[in-house]
Amino acid sequence: MTPRATALALAAGALAAAGLAGCGGSPPDDLGARVDRVLIVSLPGVDWADVRGADLPHLDRFVRRAAIADMSTRVGRRPADLADAYLSMGAGTRAVAPAVDPTVALGPGDRFGGEPGTDVVNRRLGDVPPGIAYLGVGPATDANADSAFGADVGALGDRLAAAGVARAVVANGDTGEAGLDHDTLPGDTYGRAAAALLMGSDGVVPGGEVGRGLLSADPTAPFGHRLDRSRVLQAVDGAWDGGGRSVVLVEASDLSRAAAYRSSAGAAPRREMRQRALADADALLGDLLTRVDPAHDAVIVLSPVAPPGEPFLGIAAVQAPGVDGGLLQSATTRRSGYVQLADVAPTVLSLVGARTPDDMEGRSFAVGESDGSAAARTGRLADAADAAAFRDATMPLVVTTIILGLVLLALAVTLRGRLGPRAPGVLAALAYGALGVVPGTYLVGAIGPVRANLLAQAAVILAIAAVVAAVCVRIERHRPGLGALVAVGAIVALVALDILVGAPLQLNTTFGYSVAVAGRFTGLGNLAFALFGSAAIVLAALVADRYGSRGVRWALALMAAVLAVEGLPMLGADVGGVLAMVPAFGVTALVLTGRRVRLRHLVGLAALAGGVLVVFALIDLARPAEVHTHLARLVDDALDGRWRPLGRNLGRRWRASLGDARVAGWVAVIALVGGTTAYVVAGRTAAGDRVRRLLSDRPTRAAAAGLAVLAVLGLVANDSSFAVPSTMLIVIGPAVMLRVLAGATAAPSPAEATDPGPPPTPPTRVPEAVGA
Repeated sequence: MTPRATALALAAGALAAAGLAGCGGSPPDDLGARVDRVLIVSLPGVDWADVRGADLPHLDRFVRRAAIADMSTRVGRRPADLADAYLSMGAGTRAVAPAVDPTVALGPGDRFGGEPGTDVVNRRLGDVPPGIAYLGVGPATDANADSAFGADVGALGDRLAAAGVARAVVANGDTGEAGLDHDTLPGDTYGRAAAALLMGSDGVVPGGEVGRGLLSADPTAPFGHRLDRSRVLQAVDGAWDGGGRSVVLVEASDLSRAAAYRSSAGAAPRREMRQRALADADALLGDLLTRVDPAHDAVIVLSPVAPPGEPFLGIAAVQAPGVDGGLLQSATTRRSGYVQLADVAPTVLSLVGARTPDDMEGRSFAVGESDGSAAARTGRLADAADAAAFRDATMPLVVTTIILGLVLLALAVTLRGRLGPRAPGVLAALAYGALGVVPGTYLVGAIGPVRANLLAQAAVILAIAAVVAAVCVRIERHRPGLGALVAVGAIVALVALDILVGAPLQLNTTFGYSVAVAGRFTGLGNLAFALFGSAAIVLAALVADRYGSRGVRWALALMAAVLAVEGLPMLGADVGGVLAMVPAFGVTALVLTGRRVRLRHLVGLAALAGGVLVVFALIDLARPAEVHTHLARLVDDALDGRWRPLGRNLGRRWRASLGDARVAGWVAVIALVGGTTAYVVAGRTAAGDRVRRLLSDRPTRAAAAGLAVLAVLGLVANDSSFAVPSTMLIVIGPAVMLRVLAGATAAPSPAEATDPGPPPTPPTRVPEAVGA
């Protein structure tokens, strides 16, 4: 097979699978509502566990008729604070808070630093319209222009203003003890970041109130003051009843004040203050809902930040005309029950009938699943948050245990000659079991009763691994050489089938993704890519080794199908995975077909990777707009000449994997020196002789070459750094151990019949396990 035919085989297989996969599925129903007024009620630090466990009657009644979801409250790899969150919601893109005055906003008549606020505003913002001025808008604009996300702060406010929609914010989460002179307190005692959600790019919100006039003294409250509900409602009425279309944000700021006071209070007062803040927030929500006309208004209740600790998930709930229950999702999450901060701006714009700017990262909320009662939906979301927290807390221990087990197994394989005649059989069974651990970590996620019990999970995973080992040992006994193929094939088949049915096993499992991390909610994550891609290459080599020239054709078809599952927008939708898999699979295919890999081949495979990615993006563009993924947005940006988002995306991945340019340079130097040293040592030592014997057949050389390319490109193209090549070892290690236990083969397999070289010896069968 020529290199061109190899490339065409990969692309054709991907397109064929695209035709099959693209026929199924339907987009979720959009909110579909067009309203005159939108009320946004912010409940900082509230999650579904609070809703399920606390006495919040008004929120409970609201949720019964609302479409709801978990709100991801992370920005990149860290949890958002209030300034990050409001800036992200107002930009429609993940945003970062400025270093200067991130929570300071001043209304008419406010003072700051002992002088009139208007003087400070004029110095900071220049000649701006009257209203609430967010002092950090300049530094925020600069910080986000230089960030990995490139958010345009104030984009929502600008778009609403252009559409003739009024805006107002009512909030005050100021801290600082009640007896102090608040006119001279430093900026970090101000809690008015809510203004960033509805401000324009000039930093101004035309209406509302954020001053200390919203507060009343209360010696039992955090910092000695709390919101005066009557004053809050008076400010809301002034904005809400102004006539015409409007968007009003009201923050239950006592919740953020109680959170800020945690470090100053004992455990019992801390609990009492938060419970009181929750009750007051619920009462405020009840009063606000009496001002809403359900036939013409929409209400969004959300948590911009999560409660202290993991998981970093808040609540999101929407009532609007035509919305009656269900679970929210968006095109950025593509999973029912999950939305992101960046989705808020497009949702607001959709509700008032304004167009969402193309450069906004978020997408409007939509209603996905709608079955089940409100209590069932709330419980499902609370349980999912618990599962995410458990996964994130236990993952280091689980991964460390797996790695330690593989190290001990590798040591035992190395010393097998000293462990007795039955050791090879036992070690082969353990290697099969090690491969079986991977499907075990996914399947255990479908067993609800053990989701939050470490010992129970470990028992189930080990039981699944034991079953895989027993099956493979038995198959190997009757069909020598098939045991490893079945063990590795189980990983490929399970991941592929999971993605084809919507990736339920990826959610909150060890090698899947946690919804609390906010990087991915559906498709394939980086760790799953590492396992899926490496297992596919190993399986392709095993098939080619066993079935000769016919097996090579099957191997090419297998890799093409895996590529389709990895990259199709309705399946894996993994940009980094495609960019790494195409060259890696291409190199594997070239070696399997007896070709020497040359520079022109590598250049061609790099171009093919871009071409396949474009094909997947065009498939995405052909789907309904409400289900477009980042693939379609990348093509839209490229067609419109907007290269900045693509550059930001690639830069973010590079920095997440390798840090800055200096770190990347050191990594390249170390890799070059290490590779050269390994080459010299391998050529002059007995260990090198053993490696050459291990690589004496073409399928093994093909696997080694493809895995090396996949590891390097997976490190660069994804944003999980060395976690990608490290996770690949969980598949590669046991596969190599089985190869070593089988003995160094030198006789030609069917695929090697035309490969020049010295005639090898017959292959050695993998030893049977004890008791097989």
